[in-house]
Amino acid sequence: MNKNELKEKVVDYASKVFFYCVKRCNSRMDAEDLSQTILLEIIQNIDKGARIDNLDYYVWGVCKNQYNIYLRKTIKDRKNLELKVDIDDADDFKTALDEIVEDEKIRRLNQAIKLLSNDYAEILYAYYIEDKTLKFIAEELNIPLGTVKKRLFTIRQKLKEYLDMEKLNGKKAYVPKDFSASFGMMKMGTYNPHNYVNTLISKNLLYHSYDNPCTIEDYSLELGMARPYVEDIVDQLVNVTLLKKVEKNKYITNFPYITKDVLNSNANILLENYKTYTDELIKFAKNHIDEYRQLITYANLTNEEAMWSFCLFLNYEILNDIKPMFAYHDRPGGGKWDFYMTDLRDANEFLVDMGINTYQDGIDRVNAYTFQNASNIGRLAFNKSANGTENYELLNELLGWCNAPYENIVNRVMIDQKEQIIDYIKKGFLKVVNNKIKFNFPFFTYHDFKKVRKLAQSSELDIVKEKLQIIIDKLSHNMKDYLPKYLEDYSDSLLSNQLWDVQGLVIKAFNDAGLLDNKENEDFFPYNLILITSDINKIYEK
Repeated sequence: MNKNELKEKVVDYASKVFFYCVKRCNSRMDAEDLSQTILLEIIQNIDKGARIDNLDYYVWGVCKNQYNIYLRKTIKDRKNLELKVDIDDADDFKTALDEIVEDEKIRRLNQAIKLLSNDYAEILYAYYIEDKTLKFIAEELNIPLGTVKKRLFTIRQKLKEYLDMEKLNGKKAYVPKDFSASFGMMKMGTYNPHNYVNTLISKNLLYHSYDNPCTIEDYSLELGMARPYVEDIVDQLVNVTLLKKVEKNKYITNFPYITKDVLNSNANILLENYKTYTDELIKFAKNHIDEYRQLITYANLTNEEAMWSFCLFLNYEILNDIKPMFAYHDRPGGGKWDFYMTDLRDANEFLVDMGINTYQDGIDRVNAYTFQNASNIGRLAFNKSANGTENYELLNELLGWCNAPYENIVNRVMIDQKEQIIDYIKKGFLKVVNNKIKFNFPFFTYHDFKKVRKLAQSSELDIVKEKLQIIIDKLSHNMKDYLPKYLEDYSDSLLSNQLWDVQGLVIKAFNDAGLLDNKENEDFFPYNLILITSDINKIYEK
C-alpha cells in the first residue's frame, strides 16, 4: 500500500485506539491526549517512509510503547484527580443499568458517562455504583425527589441513544472534518464570522448540527468534550448568529454547508456547459481587442498581453449584470453579511478559488481592478501576479514623470518610493524604454475607461449573456434541490459566490484558442491589473 492508503487504514483504527486509552487512563482528557499522540506518531512514521508489513501489529506496538511512556511521565505526577469511577466488568447481579447495555458495550458506556454534566454524573454514580436510594440522593444534593427521578430517566435515555448510535464517542476529536469558509459582506458590523469558525472544534460542532437540531449533550458526545467547554462555544456561535436555538435546549446551524458532492456536481455542470458561453465571448473579444488596446493610454501592449485584462473584465461585467446577488442577512452589531462553509473539494486546475480586488481613492484620482486566484496555481496566483496590494497612488503619481529621464525621477522621489519603483521594474509593472518609464499593464484615463465599460455593455454581448444564463439556471436548480428548507433564502448567495469559478474556465478557453501570452519565463505577472485615473497632471520633461 502507498502512504495515502496506509493513512486511510489508520483512520479505521481511531475508535479502537481511543477505547484502548480510555480503559487505561485516569481521565477522558488523558485518553484524548494519548490517543492523539499514538495516531500522530503512526501518521508521521508513514510520512517518513516507515515499512509497515502488518498494520495491525504495528498500531498496537505503538499503543503499548506510548502507554508505557505515559505511565512513566504522567501518572506519577498527577494529583487531585477528578471523580473517575469506571464500570470495569459485568456483575453477576443484574441492575437496571445492566438492562440498558450488554457486557461488550461497557467500555463505550464508561466514556459516555464521563461526558455527562456533573449534576447528572453524580446521580448516576450515587444510584448505580454506590447503591444509594433516590430519596437519600435527593437529600444529599438538596434537590426535589422528582428532579432526581427525572434526571435519572433522562440519563438512561441519553445513554441508550448513545449506545444505539454504534459509533465512536468523540470521533470528531480524532478524525475531524475540515472546511473552507466563504463570506459575502455589505457591512461587517461588530462581528467577523471567520473569527468564530477558525478552529476544528467550532467547525465540527457546526457540521454536526447542520439540518440536525442538537442539545449540548449531543455536541459533547460527538466532539468528546466536557459540557462546560461546549456551552461556551455554543453561546459564542449563537451570539454571532452562526448557530440558533430552534426549540427548548436544541440548536441548529444557521448557514449553509456545501458537501463535496454538491461542489463536484456544480463543477460538472460548468465543465459540461462552459464552452457555449466562452465560444461566444471569444468571438466578441477578438472583434474588439484592437478597440480596447487603442483606449489604453499609458501602456503599449500586444494583443495577447492586453487580452488577459480584456477577457477577465468582460466576464466580470457580464457576471455582475446577470448573476444573482448575495442576500446579505442582517447580523448583530449592525452587520449585513452572508456566510457558508464547504468541503475541501477535489483539486481541479480550472476550478480554483478566484476573485477580484477593487480599489478606489476618489472618483477623480485612481481606481483599480486586479483579477487573481488565492492559490499558487497558474499565472494569476496571488503571490505571482498583481493582487490588490500595489501602491496605486505611487503608480498614479508616476504619470506626471513618464516623459522625464529615469535618473531624474529616482533622484527626486523619496527613498522608499525609489525602492518601490525599482521593485516594480523587477516585477514587470514598469519598464524603462529609452531611459523613460513606461507602464506594462493597461492604464486608462477615466474618460477612456467609460468607453471600455460601454463596450462591455454592448448589445452584441446579449447572446453571450443568454449562454451564461443557461448555466446559471442549471446551477440554481441543483443548489435549491440540495438546501434544507430553512436555508432556502441562501441559494442566491451560494450561486453568486460559486459563479466565480467561470473565470478560470474563461482563461482556459482563451488560452486554448491561442489568444493569451502566458509569459511563462517571467517570475511575475502584471497583466491581470487594470488601473484607471482622471487626475492627469502636467507631464514633466525634467
